[in-house]
Amino acid sequence: MKKIYLIDWNSFIYRMFFALPEFATKDWTIVNALFGMAKFFASTLVKENPDYLIFVKDAPGDNFRNKIYSEYKATRDRMPDNLRSQMALIDEMIVKLWVKTIEISWYEADDVIWTLAKKFNWQKDIEVDILTWDKDLYSLVSDNIWIYDTMKKKKFWPIETKEKFWIEAKLIIDYLSIVWDKADNIPWIDGFWPAKAIDLINYIWKVETIYEVAEKVNLWEKLTDVLPELDEESIKKLNVCFKWKTFEKLISSKEDAFLSKKLATIDLNVELENFSLDNYLFKPETFLNEEIISFFDKYEFNSLIWENWVNKLQTWKDLWLNVYIIDNDENLDKLYSTISWVEKISFDTETTSLDIMKAELVGISIYIDDKRIYYINRMHDWKKVSDEKLKKFIGDIFALDLLIIGHNLKYDLEIIDLYLSREYEENIEKFNWQISLAI
Repeated sequence: MKKIYLIDWNSFIYRMFFALPEFATKDWTIVNALFGMAKFFASTLVKENPDYLIFVKDAPGDNFRNKIYSEYKATRDRMPDNLRSQMALIDEMIVKLWVKTIEISWYEADDVIWTLAKKFNWQKDIEVDILTWDKDLYSLVSDNIWIYDTMKKKKFWPIETKEKFWIEAKLIIDYLSIVWDKADNIPWIDGFWPAKAIDLINYIWKVETIYEVAEKVNLWEKLTDVLPELDEESIKKLNVCFKWKTFEKLISSKEDAFLSKKLATIDLNVELENFSLDNYLFKPETFLNEEIISFFDKYEFNSLIWENWVNKLQTWKDLWLNVYIIDNDENLDKLYSTISWVEKISFDTETTSLDIMKAELVGISIYIDDKRIYYINRMHDWKKVSDEKLKKFIGDIFALDLLIIGHNLKYDLEIIDLYLSREYEENIEKFNWQISLAI
């Protein structure tokens, strides 16, 4: 599957700033958030290696929610000065890393993230990881859209989301419409804290349905008559919300509740003019360039420079090795001709699992010398060799008078034994015998 990381820019930077203790360079430049972001790129992203990386920013100035409600986010605390001073440095670093960001005028990052996630939601060969700490984006969670907490290394699927909020992901916007959101200054139903909101949603459903029930109860109908499908215990819990002053607050807050839902609901139809996913390919090999090394050196991120140089020296390119991808039957025949003239090779299988009975053969690596290294592709999503030819190739090289060297050869032999057709079993037995002699 292709993996897309959608990163909520502001949410992510705030998390980095508050997660790390404040520290400065020798000239007293505060760099804790900058370092957190740099380490995220140099370490986490390189290791996890998503196929696509999209940083989504809030557009500067007002957005359409300010037009709906002038007090939207009016009470939000000003960005801390020690974080504000780092924002330009973070932007500078992003440019040097050759990473692209996206922002759309009149919309917040959440709206753009929602629109992008919706765009990929029905493509079963794509996994979307949203890196954020905003509650409203949990409403997006589905089988192939997840919230990823990189600090805790935890992903939230539908089950994990319900465990966190006690409600289904699709109803989180309704939940936020009931409880107070201090960060966004969204109106709320006075006196309705999370426990009451959870009961209302789990037993009645969304905001619109809650007020349909409330109107009927307000007309002297009993809750048991309005909701006959609920058991006695559920009715008992709901009665707390439908009696006396609590019920009065519920009725009087109807306008605020619907306004809150309108503000909390994310626009799924942001116009993404000329958007192309290919523009956001993740290319970790571009991270370590002269500009970024100089930048890290300037701000004394010496550990990141060292880590990256080690990673770089471990790549085939920087070890001056020639690696050839065998992705068609013609080149597989040529490879056999090459192997038939040598005395020994190193051999390794790439599989989908360490469990022999579950594993599938993905590809085969063959090493002759530093100038002749080959990878035979069977399952990767690009050109590949045919199974018919690959089985013949394996059977033929096992029949050669050839020393084959490997790591965990017992596992490789079992994988090959399951993969090959019975016509090559004699060659497998011969190969096993040769290996036992070599060991």
